Amino acid sequence: MYRTSPMIRIQLHLTDDQDRKLKALARARGRTRAGLIHEAIELLFRGGEASRDPLLELIGAADRVGRADVSPR
Repeated sequence: MYRTSPMIRIQLHLTDDQDRKLKALARARGRTRAGLIHEAIELLFRGGEASRDPLLELIGAADRVGRADVSPR
């Protein structure tokens, strides 16, 4: 992916485990580590999958079950 807009260089510190996983993912996808980091940042800004927890989306999805208290007591 080539960008025509000016880029700002930053320094990023990763743990050894994060770097190992990022390298493996980049290799598997045929991408660079920087490209994956750019993609992750864009997902965050767009409110993409990285910022959503699908289980949290279930909260409030069902109507009341007929009882105010559904605990065992």
